[in-house]
Amino acid sequence: MAPRIDVHHHILPPQITQLLQGNPAIPKGLKLPQWTAEMSALFMEQNHIDAAIFSLPVPLSVLGKEGVEAAALCREVNGYMADLRVRDEKRFGYFAALPSLEDVNACIHEIRIALDEKGADGVTLFTSYRDKYLGHPDFAPVWEELHARAAVVFIHPTMEGAEKAVTEPRLLPRPLVDWTHETTRTAVHLVTTGTLNKYDACKVILSHAGGTLPFIAGRVADLAGEMALMEGQGDFVETARSFYMDLALAGYEAQLKLTLDFAAPGHILYGSDFPFAGHGVVARRQKALIDLMAGDEVVRGAKVLFPRFFS
Repeated sequence: MAPRIDVHHHILPPQITQLLQGNPAIPKGLKLPQWTAEMSALFMEQNHIDAAIFSLPVPLSVLGKEGVEAAALCREVNGYMADLRVRDEKRFGYFAALPSLEDVNACIHEIRIALDEKGADGVTLFTSYRDKYLGHPDFAPVWEELHARAAVVFIHPTMEGAEKAVTEPRLLPRPLVDWTHETTRTAVHLVTTGTLNKYDACKVILSHAGGTLPFIAGRVADLAGEMALMEGQGDFVETARSFYMDLALAGYEAQLKLTLDFAAPGHILYGSDFPFAGHGVVARRQKALIDLMAGDEVVRGAKVLFPRFFS
């Protein structure tokens, strides 16, 4: 049987856990889970996951780290993940953490070290950086660097630059609803700005089945045409289908069918969202994946993006 690769698997090393504890940026109601590499290995064994690609769950700026401090923490965390990869390279990989994309030079420096020297399997970008979504022209040099390496880019939601919620946060914590919308906003922005087409060597993964993108893509295409947002950028839906999408917290029958119908062949990936998604949730949703025969589909996508796990 071909290996199952978990592309949405978070780590919480000690230095990150310390900064997250009591941090006001953590959404209310979201409990900070415990994590160790041994817990990841046990989770993988219990859920028939052959390899996991580690990533941070939050941007470093949320942790209050910017400038030189962010670059130093980034190097430390990436070194930690690189050590895990070396420990068992057939089971562990990682998406390198980057400083804020607003610090372009620091990002480029870290990309070169992580991808060219330390064996990272790609990089993690977050959906926004200080009110700027990922298609903003200020971020073009970072995209150029990633494009030159045909890098895998894992996009994870954050609320750093989003409008403040107007509803009761206890009843509608941001991970419940808003994070899926943030993924959708940055995805649409990448398409309408032409970023996804221009840097098409990058393989871009959207978290959580693309947020709400599969559901609203037709609407966006129609209205973008009316508003002349796609002039010279090709067809919105066709371009949006080039995203890869992981199925973390998305193993629901109706959602799965929609995602599988929308995504291009081979562009579906398995994701667990461990340790934020517990064993019970993951086990239930894996059954749905098997029932809908998505197993072969998620293997196809992983084999293209991460061939080293299949050699």
